[in-house]
Amino acid sequence: MANTGANAGGAGAARVVLYAADLDELRPWIGSKDERRFQEAWKVVREESESEWEEAELQVLERLLRRMVFEGGLYADLSPDERYYLSQLLIDLFDEFGDPDALSDDLPLDRLLKAVDELPRNSGAASMLAWLARGRELGGDGLIWESGPVDEVLSYFGYVRRDEAARLVTELDRAVRGGRPSGLLKVLRDAAEECARAELDLVAFVG
Repeated sequence: MANTGANAGGAGAARVVLYAADLDELRPWIGSKDERRFQEAWKVVREESESEWEEAELQVLERLLRRMVFEGGLYADLSPDERYYLSQLLIDLFDEFGDPDALSDDLPLDRLLKAVDELPRNSGAASMLAWLARGRELGGDGLIWESGPVDEVLSYFGYVRRDEAARLVTELDRAVRGGRPSGLLKVLRDAAEECARAELDLVAFVG
C-alpha cells in the first residue's frame, strides 16, 4: 500500500461521514436501457448541478449518464476527468434516491488515512479501510483516489458491502492483536458491526 501520510494531498481539510445504506438503490439505473429512468436521473443531475457546472461539463455528465443507463458502463475505460464526473453523478443520484442512516459525525480524512497506515500492511483490515478512505468504484474494487491531491477528486464515496462488513470487524480485531480497536478504529468497527447486523452496506462519503 502506498504511503498516505497525515496530510497527503491536502487531506487535512477533508471530512468523512459513515452511513448505513443500501447501494442497491443505485443499481436499477445501471444498464436498465430505460428512457424514463434516464430522464428521471437527468432531471435530478441538472437540478443538483446547474449552479455548479458549466454547459460543457453538463454535456459530459449527460454522456456518462447515458452510458451508465443504456450500456451499463461505470468506471471502466474512463479518463481521470471522466471518473471524477461519474463520481459526482453517482453522488447526486444517491442523494436523491438513497435513504442512508448516519453512523458517525464528521471524521477527519487525514486521521483515517493515518489509522489505515498504522495497520499491518497488506492486512485485510487495511485493504478494506482503504476502500472507505480512498473511495471504491461502484461494482468493483478499484480505488477512486490513489495518488495526487485529494482536492482534485472530491467529493467521492467508498463502501464495504453488507456481506463484507462482518469480515471487516473480524479483520480489525485481528489487526490489533486480539484486542478491540480504540479511537477512530473503534468508530469504524462499530459502524461495520452495525451494518453487518442490519444487512446494509457501510458507505463513507468524503468531501
